[in-house]
Amino acid sequence: MSSPISLSNWMVLQPDCVVAINRDEQHTTSMFVARVSVWKHTLSQYSGKRWAVYHSDPYEFLAIIYALWYTHKSACIPGDDKPATLERLCHQVDGFIGELPNAIQPADITRPLATAHMDSWRELNPQQIAVELYTSGSSGAPKAIIKTLEQLDNEIHCLQNQWPAQADAVVLSTVSHQHLYGLIFRLLRPFCAAQPVYCDICEYTEDVFNVARKQNRFVLVSSPSHISRINTLLDWQALAGQCVNIFSAAAPLEKSHAIRLSHLLNTSLWEIYGSSETGVIAWRNQSVEAHSELWQLLPSVVLTQSDDEQVHITSSFIEGGKSFALSDRIDMHPLGRFALKGRVDTIVKIEGKRVSLTGIETLLNAHAWVKESKALIVTRKRTEIAIVLAFNDEGEQALLLQGRKPIIATLRSLLSNSLETIVIPRRWRFVDALPYNKQGKLTQASLQHIVNCPADLKWPTINTRVQDENSVRINCHIPAEIRYFKGHFDKAPILPGVAQVHWAHKLAIAHFANLNRFYRLEVIKFSQVIQPNENIDIQITFNPAKQQVSFSFQSEKGVHSSGRICFD
Repeated sequence: MSSPISLSNWMVLQPDCVVAINRDEQHTTSMFVARVSVWKHTLSQYSGKRWAVYHSDPYEFLAIIYALWYTHKSACIPGDDKPATLERLCHQVDGFIGELPNAIQPADITRPLATAHMDSWRELNPQQIAVELYTSGSSGAPKAIIKTLEQLDNEIHCLQNQWPAQADAVVLSTVSHQHLYGLIFRLLRPFCAAQPVYCDICEYTEDVFNVARKQNRFVLVSSPSHISRINTLLDWQALAGQCVNIFSAAAPLEKSHAIRLSHLLNTSLWEIYGSSETGVIAWRNQSVEAHSELWQLLPSVVLTQSDDEQVHITSSFIEGGKSFALSDRIDMHPLGRFALKGRVDTIVKIEGKRVSLTGIETLLNAHAWVKESKALIVTRKRTEIAIVLAFNDEGEQALLLQGRKPIIATLRSLLSNSLETIVIPRRWRFVDALPYNKQGKLTQASLQHIVNCPADLKWPTINTRVQDENSVRINCHIPAEIRYFKGHFDKAPILPGVAQVHWAHKLAIAHFANLNRFYRLEVIKFSQVIQPNENIDIQITFNPAKQQVSFSFQSEKGVHSSGRICFD
């Protein structure tokens, strides 16, 4: 196993390799050095010391970063390019570089290679600040996290010892290099190991598949939000011999999702546990074997736990070699292994009463209907607790049949067994999935946005139901707040036909057992539009012998739609 070249010394040694691949074009070391030289020439004309850098192309991004290092300037890296992020950052930097408003542009040098050869590249000071990361975080305003070249090099060397890089394996990624995980695993570690990086980000699993099949060997750097939505209909087995490793970080993977992708690509999936402040702390490789869900500390990381369950991490990846307090609780096991036990309690006060937001989430997540929930504080005329919650299939069916208000009443009743009335959540927002970003993080801003918007309704309000063995007649109200009215159409909203078919399908599943998988639609007719606030009768009739469900939507106006759903 060869040691990676340090970031401090890379421009001195200049390894002969392919640095990056932009679709069919290879960027070699000499091309990269030339690009750094262009940016170095550009930046030397500016006096500012602190520069915000945002660029979707990792090759161009890294060239800018190196040019900043060699002109004694700091790279401030925001997690995104949203207006609010840039507004906060503009007061802390001297200018923008990359794909940002009013960003400086590289100098127009007609012979960059010749210019590059004229530059003198010295070894950088390992104590030099390499980057300041501005991560969105799960709460509050972003703060700067400083990383020196030495810290980054220490982490890269540790990762190389743990998972030796394969120089011929192209690194594909579904995550951005604007965050520490992507910066290290997608960009800096491959760069120091002479391993090519694929420039385009793979936003969808179909992108991963299409790019991967053109490579002889590849490494996938991803996250739970992508891995959980893997398209299993693609021929992943055709790539099984080509995938060297899979990495995932930002949040723990469900065991079934980890095993599924590992099986599809016939390789190990390594989950990474850490944070922007600490760097990598531990890893795990989940499988059918017992205890594979436990995390294993990296050899260079020291973990200590106090009597009050507070966990502190010490490693050479942390600024100043200090210890860092984690926001997670753990259960220690022998040989440096541990289990995560959830977040350290977030205690808040509601009208003088102390309550744990973590405890509320734990109570809700234990309910048979709930897939995941998040509690947060909102302040209007008074401070109160709000809940953003995603249901599992059972919960979605309960929401369809019972309606929003009875479901909220049931969940509030559950909480009332453990909480005082004054601290029980007052605002409830039901979503298809919690708003994790591309890095797999839940930000306070995204949750607050959901709470601040009106409740998003997806089902009609059922007034009455009359059911016999093979049919059901449902009288329901169609609220104006139904999500499907939005944009269809603005001046005169109507309920889309696809929403009507979707409702008929879900109502059939909710009322009749032994339905097979959906196969096709037949004799679909849309006769009259359905507008907001109408009352509709939905008739569902099941033919068990043919595995068919007939449906119709009717009102005092007559038949609105009808059709047949066939199951295989």
